[in-house]
Amino acid sequence: MDRGSHPLHTCRSAEEFCLQFEVFAGRSVAQVVEHFVASTEPKAVFLVGSLPLGMATPGSDIDLVVLVDTKTALLEGSGSVTNTGQRLVFSNESDSLRAAEFLTVTEAGMLVDTTVVVAPSIKRIYTRLRSKGPELSETEILTVSRLSTGWLLWQSDGYLERNGLALKSSVLDIYCCTKYFVSALHQLQKGRKALEITDVPLALNLGRSCVEMVYLAYFASEGFSYLGPKWLAQIGHALGASERVSRQPLLKENISLLFPSFPSSSEETRQYFQAVVDFLSWMRNLIEQKPLFRIAFSASPQITPR
Repeated sequence: MDRGSHPLHTCRSAEEFCLQFEVFAGRSVAQVVEHFVASTEPKAVFLVGSLPLGMATPGSDIDLVVLVDTKTALLEGSGSVTNTGQRLVFSNESDSLRAAEFLTVTEAGMLVDTTVVVAPSIKRIYTRLRSKGPELSETEILTVSRLSTGWLLWQSDGYLERNGLALKSSVLDIYCCTKYFVSALHQLQKGRKALEITDVPLALNLGRSCVEMVYLAYFASEGFSYLGPKWLAQIGHALGASERVSRQPLLKENISLLFPSFPSSSEETRQYFQAVVDFLSWMRNLIEQKPLFRIAFSASPQITPR
């Protein structure tokens, strides 16, 4: 697929994006969606991913999510078109969450990634999140998080309300923050065991993983449950990153912990792990300044042993 740059990364609202998209792409977002979903079908269309997160660049994909009632909302045959250099289609009949995903390159060379998602499945995920001990897949976390941080471009009359979808709920953020922090503690424990047997490369890798999980837990507490592999942009070039770092300078000052030096002696590795422990403790205190997350951490036996 040939791809080109675009100016849409500078958009700061759904309205501005829709106007600029039509100017640059030569078609409206609605016209793009109608290639895959019948115009008469009730729906809600979101812009998700790097652009509403303030992480986009001139070469970023345009990521759309279309919520529909059932998979039958797809135009007949749209999920089985022949893949070409300008369009790819991915679908899985056993996937109850996503009806299909369409990758399209516009005439201007811009890649538009449109995922059609079944709205009742989103509601069921939120119901599970409010139950005891939920387990979500990576795809479920990605999909729900992207909707919660995305921009609603338009919806059929009362579509979200009719489907009982409150996409700004904090339950996913609490779930992910706790999940990531518990993972950080596990990585730290494994790293210490690796250090005990002087497996320095493994210890350093586990220490680095611990730090990454702590960062992700912090961002989940800020409302960003899923940021993808480019999450460092949130303390780099992303919109609002400079203000975030000015409020909490240690976010940027501890980036070096993600890149431990190798080769390192056992003593240097022990010093590195102490710095990781200090960072973890500081980040926990920062996260627990938010009451809901403090309650969640207190209720987690892996974080707060009884």
